[in-house]
Amino acid sequence: MQSIGVFATPGKERAPDLLRQLVSLASERQLTLLLEREAAAMIERDDLAAPIEELAACDVIIVLGGDGAVLLAARAAAPNRTPVLAVDLGRLGFLSAVRPDELADAFDLLLRDGFEIEERMMIDAQVLREEKSPNGATLKTARRVPIGGGIGLNDAVVAKSAIARILKLSIYVEGDLVAETRADGLIISTPTGSTAYALAAGGPIVHPAVPLLLICPICAHSLSQRPFIVGPDEVVEVHADWEGDEVAPGELEAMLTIDGQVGVVLQPGDMVRVRRSEHKARLLRRPSEIFYDRLRQKMSWE
Repeated sequence: MQSIGVFATPGKERAPDLLRQLVSLASERQLTLLLEREAAAMIERDDLAAPIEELAACDVIIVLGGDGAVLLAARAAAPNRTPVLAVDLGRLGFLSAVRPDELADAFDLLLRDGFEIEERMMIDAQVLREEKSPNGATLKTARRVPIGGGIGLNDAVVAKSAIARILKLSIYVEGDLVAETRADGLIISTPTGSTAYALAAGGPIVHPAVPLLLICPICAHSLSQRPFIVGPDEVVEVHADWEGDEVAPGELEAMLTIDGQVGVVLQPGDMVRVRRSEHKARLLRRPSEIFYDRLRQKMSWE
């Protein structure tokens, strides 16, 4: 290992001290250390600042923060297959492997290749929009083209962004209509994301090694509409409209959100397509780590 990229969440009380500790540890071992720009500013080390693309190309990424910071780092790292070591500075820490007071020992273990790499399924979510003519009219032979989206580790969410009205969501799997749901939105989750927003929406907890896509309506306006599971290689498509005729047909205040961090505003007629990504997140874990132990601890089942 020659280089380490570091992400850190601004505002975390312990982050500056841990960043300084990492700088010292890397210097002692003559390793290249690159910091995300906000992390470098935290400790006034702009000389170590680098763009996210350079951090993602390092041999390993260390994250100081909560699960949100891990999601950001995992999306950046996945195309380069860079492993991610997460130090827990958040509240739940489902994706973390190390506590802050274990950082020095974990650094030595990292250099000895003492961590295992756990690969996690990711999704690719894209907004598809019909091509328009220069005057804004839909072409007779219009095809849908991707206009925004990206990969995610947790989930893709289609939901209203402002008006307190119900969305009509048409859900297709492999081109077949599965349901037309009236709800506040819809979550398409990976197994990793089953302990995130999907859990709050009433979905089941899934072991991260079980390949599947979990589909969870948000506040469905029906007692019969329940979360359901589809195969990991099936393609899910969602079309969103306002429910009711009191809203003009050309209006739609809804958006696609990936991992709660990347957003694409939807227009009437847009289709959201979600499928398994070719990329995988590679999270570092201690060999002794057991998912059910972490689940029991984080969910206070003991």
